[in-house]
Amino acid sequence: MADPTSFLFLLSMTLLLQQSYPFSFANAEILNVTTDKSALFELKAHISSKDSHHVLISNWSSNTHICTWVGVTCGSKHLRVKALNLSYMDLIGTIPSSLLKCTQLQYLDMWNNNFTGRLSPEIGNLTMLTYLYLAQNKFEGAIPSQIGNLQKLELFAADINYLSGPIPYEIFNISTLQKISMVSNNLSGHLPSSTGSLFVPNIQILTLGDNELSGRIPNSILNASQLIMLDLSHNSFSGSIPEAIGNLRFLEVLNLVSNKLTISFSELRSLFSSLSSCKHLRFLSLSKNHLNDVLPNSVGNLSTSLQRLHLYYCNIKGNIPEEIGNLSSLIDLSLHHNELGGPVPTTIGRLHMLQGLVLYGNRLKGSIPYTLCHLGILDTLNLGGNELYGNIPACIDNMTSLRTLDLGFNQLTSSIPLRLWRLTDLLLVDLSSNSLNGPLPLDIGNLNVLRALDLSKNQITGRIPVTIGGLKNIVNLSLAVNRLDGSIPTSAGELVSLEVLDLSYNNLYGEIPKSLEKLSNLKHLNLSFNKLQGEIPSRGQFVHFPATSFMSNNGLCGEAQMQVPPCKGKKAIGLQILKYVSITVGLVVLGMCLVFFSIKRRKRNAKLSHDTNSMPLATWRRISHQELIRATEGFSANNLLGEGSFGFVYKGTLLEGTTVAIKVLNLQVEGAFKSFHIECEVLRNIRHRNLVKIITACCNMDFKALVLEYMPNGNLDMWLYSENRCLNMLQRLSIMIDVARAIEYLHLGYATPIIHCDLKPTNVLLDEDMVGHVADFGIAKLLGDGVSLTQTMTLATIGYMAPGIVSTRGDVYSYGILLMETFTRKKPTDDMFTGDMSLKCLVQESLALSVLEVVDTNLLSNQNDYPAMEECLLSTMGLALHCCADSSEQRIGIENVLATLDKIKLKFLKDITGH
Repeated sequence: MADPTSFLFLLSMTLLLQQSYPFSFANAEILNVTTDKSALFELKAHISSKDSHHVLISNWSSNTHICTWVGVTCGSKHLRVKALNLSYMDLIGTIPSSLLKCTQLQYLDMWNNNFTGRLSPEIGNLTMLTYLYLAQNKFEGAIPSQIGNLQKLELFAADINYLSGPIPYEIFNISTLQKISMVSNNLSGHLPSSTGSLFVPNIQILTLGDNELSGRIPNSILNASQLIMLDLSHNSFSGSIPEAIGNLRFLEVLNLVSNKLTISFSELRSLFSSLSSCKHLRFLSLSKNHLNDVLPNSVGNLSTSLQRLHLYYCNIKGNIPEEIGNLSSLIDLSLHHNELGGPVPTTIGRLHMLQGLVLYGNRLKGSIPYTLCHLGILDTLNLGGNELYGNIPACIDNMTSLRTLDLGFNQLTSSIPLRLWRLTDLLLVDLSSNSLNGPLPLDIGNLNVLRALDLSKNQITGRIPVTIGGLKNIVNLSLAVNRLDGSIPTSAGELVSLEVLDLSYNNLYGEIPKSLEKLSNLKHLNLSFNKLQGEIPSRGQFVHFPATSFMSNNGLCGEAQMQVPPCKGKKAIGLQILKYVSITVGLVVLGMCLVFFSIKRRKRNAKLSHDTNSMPLATWRRISHQELIRATEGFSANNLLGEGSFGFVYKGTLLEGTTVAIKVLNLQVEGAFKSFHIECEVLRNIRHRNLVKIITACCNMDFKALVLEYMPNGNLDMWLYSENRCLNMLQRLSIMIDVARAIEYLHLGYATPIIHCDLKPTNVLLDEDMVGHVADFGIAKLLGDGVSLTQTMTLATIGYMAPGIVSTRGDVYSYGILLMETFTRKKPTDDMFTGDMSLKCLVQESLALSVLEVVDTNLLSNQNDYPAMEECLLSTMGLALHCCADSSEQRIGIENVLATLDKIKLKFLKDITGH
């Protein structure tokens, strides 16, 4: 579970609202289906604004039977209202007390609307009601003491409901009650401490977090022998934890974070000894309480099912026991902000399931153990704020899943290991306030998804690498208080996401690059205490920076408000004149060039050679074969990106420094000439964010190449089948949405529909932001007037190709296969697919059994997301099968594919985040 609140299932609850008068069951009125209909009409009248879905307006009509109304379910025998579901309808208003006439009501769901009012004290008269969802509204007032014969009660508020006052003692005496959830309200008072039937054995889940409850946790809670989850977090409970809590042998979750509990010396040992009897315990948090004791060795005797252990801000002392390594299922270990000393136990390296290790803000000493490198799926390593010394382990590159690395505020020495910069998926690196030395390598530019890098307050020397411009997503960059020298590289102007840049207290010299004026997101800049010279830039964000950003750089000049001398003198005037002369001459030369090339183009169009006649591309500049040889270092194997049906693709760097992909056609292969000309024809005019852009081309009698936009993250195939890379659910959904957008543009957004004809993972390329781009139009088809689809043949890849004629719906079929492969990590050409078995059949069968059985296992690391994951995958695979219908007429259009997949993604986001 990523968070304790993720255990808060949307349980059944039961309560109704009180209006100006209560309904009396003592009258002589006969309650029947007509009474139910009248009650629902009155509910409709109490809605103060039109519901956005128009359910009540258009569907609830006197001309139709009540059992046909949307949201209404009737019993089969007497046709009385049995269930009412109006969740997520954007309804505003109140619920009238006349709804209590629906005496056969068993299920009422008003989840996520804007209903207001108080809870009716006569709710207990609805003896049949067992399910009521009222969360995500704006109810207020006290909880009634009589609430009927409930099995489940939930008043989960999510910071929206405002229920207050004490919890009635009678609630805890309901013999049928199994679950109580009253999270995030304003409830106060104590829990009842009497024994007897209090906390009856049937209660399985008790969640009262985020309220204002106080007093002791009563021993009578131990009567709830079936308890699975106990969450009393974020309250003001005091005293100690009941010693015999281990008697709750089915307990899986114990969350007491952020209370005022005080455990005296030796009680902590007893507590952990008792908890060792809870063999199913998966989550334990005692954080933000006053434990004031040494962490006992018996922590290693806790359940081997334990996944999360949170003991931060607890005043825990002593060493971390070696026995912590016994907790083999541990995913998250958080012991930060305590008074722990001694070394980091080497036994932590045995916790191969560990994804988060947070030991920040203790007094740990010694070196960082190399055994941590065994934690191959670790996502977060935070050892900052301790007294660790020595080196950063050179084996750190084994931790390929690492996203956050915080080793700041320690006593680490030596240089930063070069292998660290191989962890190209890092999002945050903090090595500040150590004694690290040596230069920064060129490889630093490989971290193109990095968001924050803090290397301040070390002894780093040398120049800032020019490759720093590769940090395209960096938001916060601090290299302050080091020994860096040289100039600020102009490539720093490529850090388009940068908001904070601190290079203060170094030995940097030279001018401040004008390229920094392009950083439109830059909010904080500190270049003070260096040896910079020249004019302070005055455009872009520089108009907002104070003089303190540039102080103690004696060679700087500029505007008076910068508290530096003005930029005057003959040299400055001469440079200005030279600048204007250069611009004027440049404009004249540019005009002459335009005239020259215009004349040359007219001549070339009037008399085209055989080769140029087949080159329909309007290029932005000419490029020679020799320049491509130089750009690729002689088409070196080191620059080879991949091989296709008609040639090879190389990485190259053009003269102006642009990195490109160069597709060189193998003219010995049959069809290469045609492929080249088709791709030029298709790509010369189309432009879309999710299509790979052609930059220029090189074409002569014996050499043909396309120069394309470079995609630093390779292709989708590499990510799906790599052992060192993994795409999560949202990334896969986003990439497939990108592909759908591209295909929609090809089919519907261009004058002549274009069929790609070869959709597959190797033809989906990923840029630095993991945005998908469709590539390789070598066998694409343009459907102009008069084209006979039945006669159009294709060389599409087996397994992705649609049966029948070539049409836009053929691309939809290929897209469906691609969608299945993306989430199952199974190629349609795998050996397992022989005879009648295919990827399509496998997915189809899984929908009737369990879709989780066939999906990529890399998606199933977080069991808490299984319900949301399963629902999302069912929808996605259902869509994929709809794309792959055998008949092209039955296949869904790409525009509907895109709309459906967008909805699936939004629903999944809502399910896993709760909003």
